[in-house]
Amino acid sequence: MGYDVTRFQGDVDEDLICPICSGVLEEPVQAPHCEHAFCNACITQWFSQQQTCPVDRSVVTVAHLRPVPRIMRNMLSKLQIACDNAVFGCSAIVRLDNLMSHLSDCEHNPKRPVTCEQGCGLEMPKDELPNHNCIKHLRSVVQQQQTRIAELEKT
Repeated sequence: MGYDVTRFQGDVDEDLICPICSGVLEEPVQAPHCEHAFCNACITQWFSQQQTCPVDRSVVTVAHLRPVPRIMRNMLSKLQIACDNAVFGCSAIVRLDNLMSHLSDCEHNPKRPVTCEQGCGLEMPKDELPNHNCIKHLRSVVQQQQTRIAELEKT
């Protein structure tokens, strides 16, 4: 399923839009005869219903698909996209080919691992930190250790 067009700065060339989901191509593949390009996930889902090109209805199967030309991949990689975490306050606009590396380091990512600084040192997703209870966590750790010790003493 493609990227939402509204996340991109400027106009996106219509050749970079998936005809199935109307999003910007994500992991694009191409039908060999008609050369129509689709998101890999979109066309794979389409093929579960029928074995034709969604644009011109020519016969196509997953085995026929091939990568899009390098020039199309280059055009996609240069597009400027807003971070997935914009709704959480990130204002970064990055090249599409740098999006994944940005997301792994984005301080606004609610799933970014953070370490509890209240005493237990547990690493957890950032969005779980407000509901975290060190005492409850440490009690659980102690109980697990006690259970393990009891098991080892039995042998």
